[in-house]
Amino acid sequence: MTLDCDVIIIGGGPAGSATGAYLSKAGISNMIVESAVHPREHVGESMVTASTRVFDELGFLPTMERKGFVHKYGATWHAPAGRGTFSIEFGEFPQDDIHQSYTYHVDRAQFDHALLQHAESLGSTVHQGLAVDEVLLDERGFTNGVAVTRNGRREELRSKLVVDASGRRTLLGSQLGLKKKDPLFDQYAVHAWFEDVARGGDATAEHIHIYFLEVERGWAWQIPITDTITSMGVVAEKSNFREAKGDHAGMFAKLVQSNDNLRDAMAPAKRVNDFKTEGDYSYSMTKFAGDGFVLVGDAARFVDPIFSSGVSVALYSAKFASESIVAALKTGDVSEAAFQPYEKRLRAGVEIWYEFIRLYYKLLPLFTYFIQSKKHRLQVLRLLQGEVFDRTEVPVLDAMREFIAQAEKSDKHAFSRRLTDVPVDDADAN
Repeated sequence: MTLDCDVIIIGGGPAGSATGAYLSKAGISNMIVESAVHPREHVGESMVTASTRVFDELGFLPTMERKGFVHKYGATWHAPAGRGTFSIEFGEFPQDDIHQSYTYHVDRAQFDHALLQHAESLGSTVHQGLAVDEVLLDERGFTNGVAVTRNGRREELRSKLVVDASGRRTLLGSQLGLKKKDPLFDQYAVHAWFEDVARGGDATAEHIHIYFLEVERGWAWQIPITDTITSMGVVAEKSNFREAKGDHAGMFAKLVQSNDNLRDAMAPAKRVNDFKTEGDYSYSMTKFAGDGFVLVGDAARFVDPIFSSGVSVALYSAKFASESIVAALKTGDVSEAAFQPYEKRLRAGVEIWYEFIRLYYKLLPLFTYFIQSKKHRLQVLRLLQGEVFDRTEVPVLDAMREFIAQAEKSDKHAFSRRLTDVPVDDADAN
């Protein structure tokens, strides 16, 4: 059997492109097979600062600056009633090997295209507009390539390893029956781009803004894409949107009115593209690696995007997976056992994100108590910046659990009625 390359990567989003770039820098031949033709639209326009470390390692930071993406220095939360706000600046918590106090808001069409081109410039072979139909397995059950349809004919591409970076399509996870729907979160989003959103004239104008909404687990985002265009989206339980019977514009407008600051920000706004919807926000695979394959980015795990963690998880999964792939190819052992360090490391990180998000949804407006706390503020910042691969470094999660436990002990507690019904442990969610 003739090999087309060492590694075939399914998908040219951030996870696939970063994997290709890392492997090319390590001298590993790789091919990125992307079903779309870039640039293509995608939701998820805001980054966390930990992403900057990966961009720097890949030599991509100059491109980020040259593209003129909006600098993101912090985040601001808006109370559900009244006009209270709470903000953080990423510069309060400097990170090792990160030499700037900001990350980025991006037009994902431009960002994803640029990162894919960067991988190609480093040596990745890129095929766009070519969809993978299935992943091929040998007689042992090891993956050893993919099948595509080119010009109406089935074609098989062969490799030593396959990386699934197919995003929420979850091609290999679905093919192998690894996908597990989240038992807790059933969120749905409606979003669009607008001109003339009133961002305010202070230092938070280029922050990501999160607005608490007066519906169960409801929130909205405000992300500056350019000097004049802002991405606005509302998120709530899917049941809220079922009641709207397909009137996404009407539901969007209704939810906007449920937060005073959001209503004011949107008053002068003019929509410049169609509303889009996103659902099935949270799921996981029962494993992130197997015989001859690894899963990266959204193809491995997708957690609710409240903290803009999607691209960061994609980039770090690419970094960690590439390290394991290089080691595996050196020894010739591409079995599932060879990728256990990757499995353990990535799962630890995404589970911390998941716990943090659960606690956040339980607390909702009460979350700002921890932002204001001198004791906990830097740990919250650490989480919000994406430094989340060691649970012992963020005891603030235990403090949040204790805060919730105390509030739930008595109906007379000042905050007992302000907690949502989100379970914070797996046993409670099933």
